[in-house]
Amino acid sequence: MQNSKESVHISPSEWRWVILFSGALVLLAFIPFLWVAITGASGTGMQFMGIFNNPFDGATYLSKMQQGYEGSWLIYFRHTSEQHSPVFIQVLYPLLGHIARLISIPTIALFHVARVVASLIMYMALYHFGATIWPRQRARRIFFTVVAVGSGLGWIGILFGIESPDLTIPEIYPFYSSLVNVHFPFTLACIAFIASVLISAFRPGNNYVPSLNNGGGAVALLTFVLSLLYPQAIVPLAGAVTLYALIHGLRQRVFPLRELRWLLLLILPALPMAAYYAAVLNYNLTAMEWNRQNVTLSPAFWLLLVGLGVPLLMAIPGIVRALRRFEQDGDQFMIIWFIVMLVAMYMPTNYQRRFAVGMMIPIAYFVTRALEGYWFNFVNRRWRYRLLMAVVPTITMSYLLVLLSNLSITVGPFLERDYVAAFQWLKQHPQTDEVILASPDVSVWIPGWVGARVVYGHPFETMNAVEKELQVISWYSAQNDADCKALIDQFSVKYVIIGPQETAIGATKCTDILDPVFNYGSVTVYAP
Repeated sequence: MQNSKESVHISPSEWRWVILFSGALVLLAFIPFLWVAITGASGTGMQFMGIFNNPFDGATYLSKMQQGYEGSWLIYFRHTSEQHSPVFIQVLYPLLGHIARLISIPTIALFHVARVVASLIMYMALYHFGATIWPRQRARRIFFTVVAVGSGLGWIGILFGIESPDLTIPEIYPFYSSLVNVHFPFTLACIAFIASVLISAFRPGNNYVPSLNNGGGAVALLTFVLSLLYPQAIVPLAGAVTLYALIHGLRQRVFPLRELRWLLLLILPALPMAAYYAAVLNYNLTAMEWNRQNVTLSPAFWLLLVGLGVPLLMAIPGIVRALRRFEQDGDQFMIIWFIVMLVAMYMPTNYQRRFAVGMMIPIAYFVTRALEGYWFNFVNRRWRYRLLMAVVPTITMSYLLVLLSNLSITVGPFLERDYVAAFQWLKQHPQTDEVILASPDVSVWIPGWVGARVVYGHPFETMNAVEKELQVISWYSAQNDADCKALIDQFSVKYVIIGPQETAIGATKCTDILDPVFNYGSVTVYAP
């Protein structure tokens, strides 16, 4: 382990290796985009909407960026039809919208530029974390490789109809996070930096109290950033420091004042935003409903084990050693952090899976400890790297499956190209408080592409989402004027879209009471 009196030293050659490795991962993440650029989805009549992985949540990020582009810092849920008070959440995306306006580039382009920047910062933060612990380059590179590209056995489970976390919970896995959005990689970078400071502070022989020049200021700043990006990430870290302080105090029979000071740096900077979130969720009815619907439950525990797969199996000797010896050289804090994550994931809350963010960091830590202290003892020195090269493909196969799944034209990332012409026409006509009716798969893109609101567009950000989705589907199958007019009046609909996605729902007769105002190919826009 790194000597307690040494500062972290990473040579220029190491940084070059990290940058090359990270750059390769970023390029790999953009292979589906290269496929779209080369093929152009030509001959299919389909238009790529800008986001592959988790496109429905991605569409909400574009909506928030669009609002920033318009000059706002507060967020309206434009995926719902109700007028409501705006809220100060997910500020990163309005910020990106402001930047997009200042430098005059499309919001979707800046979204992906920011995703690249966030990913590179995340990878460098992860390597810095490894360098904080291990002085040897071999151990640092092993840790970085496992944490960066490690995944589970989802690629096998999918054959049996099982979707494990390595295919569904990107915030656990750094590479998967880099495919999905901007705030996941930034969150993992903050977590890695905070954990590296705490590991150094709690190392045997280090008894300093937090200050600006020993990482205390950085922890406070990054905690505040996390309260804006991903507040749930603070809970396992603060819980781990709390438990560490209690254990240290009991074992040393002293009041753990120093550890509690570090704990305060993980709590106090987040309190202003915690108080704001509590007020908003209690007094803003729309935000309250959003929070009620925004349920992200953890998978069954056995599915989590499948999702951690080979890395978890490799880590077992390191975990056993940490539990048995419970040494203060890093094992102590890392095993406590890992256990607190697991407990938080299965507490009765709406945010269970969100507490798993960054779980691959302690897993990769224990993998590295196990390889260096256990598994390599059974392998000839010449065969160690060869064995690792054989193992690496087994821990990356799930990502290959994720990337390959993007190389198909499906509704979600793609829509019929005629819709884009309708979106462009609508963008020139409606105000942002006007409501557009379209099928669910079309509506999800309207707030980000057009800037208007929709009746139903997202399972979390549409108020009374289940009921409204059924209403929209029923409207496109309605056969009498009364049913058609009822929904139009209820939600003050200004425009209605009829295209391939809508006619697939039903052959509505509601167009009889509407006037066509725009047509392009298979898509027609109507007004009541």
